[in-house]
Amino acid sequence: MIKIHPKKRKWLMKRLLWVGLLLLILIIVWGGIELRNKSLVSQLKIEIVQDEDKDKFVGSEEVKGILFKNFGHYIEGQVIERINVKSVESVLEQDPYIKDAEVYIDARNQVNIKIVQRKPLIRVMDLVDETYYLDEGGKKMPFTTRYVSRTLVASGDIGMYNDTLFQKKEGRLYQVLELAKEIQKHPFLKVQIGQINVEYNGEAILVPILGNHLIEFGYLNENVADKLFNLMVFYEKGLPYEGWEKYKSISLAFKGQVVAKRKQVK
Repeated sequence: MIKIHPKKRKWLMKRLLWVGLLLLILIIVWGGIELRNKSLVSQLKIEIVQDEDKDKFVGSEEVKGILFKNFGHYIEGQVIERINVKSVESVLEQDPYIKDAEVYIDARNQVNIKIVQRKPLIRVMDLVDETYYLDEGGKKMPFTTRYVSRTLVASGDIGMYNDTLFQKKEGRLYQVLELAKEIQKHPFLKVQIGQINVEYNGEAILVPILGNHLIEFGYLNENVADKLFNLMVFYEKGLPYEGWEKYKSISLAFKGQVVAKRKQVK
């Protein structure tokens, strides 16, 4: 028989005690996890983040419908271990109206879903294509009559939607989107310009909200920032003296110039 020194025996006993305690903790934790995984979802909480325009393309019922369609069951009442958080996020983010979905299960067995919607930048009404929305990244959003979003309208001879237009950064649709982004940078023009109409030759007409004049923008991809700056200067310095109703049209087509045509007085 091997004799062990009392001090070493005491040290070994402490080690064994700590190892046993650690194993006990692991068993308790593992058992708790297993028990929780076998328990049921107590509640589904859905938060739809609202932007400043309060657009609402998806609601809680639509989110539940998307999940039911893809998984074949509702989240409420399901066993926790059947809920794959990453899969739920992936399914939701495939919806054209949803930009981002964050899903987590809290300590109360509640499944929490936070939805960030895509924000439409323009509503496209091409001569031959269907009506739809585009967000600032060029992602297509189907038009819906359930909710009306107050966005800039793009109409006329724009061309059919194609993902490659935004990858290659070319085409009238891409140019219209870039123009819309520039308009959004100006707080006044953002609310003043209601429509971009593209003519067959590629030139654009801007339709304002206030005033009965039209704005002849010229070609979509020429001196965009300068043209909008000159338009802002004209609105700030020219119109206050002459009045909003005296002009028939404002042309920005000539570089560095704003040419305004008065209405004919009868």
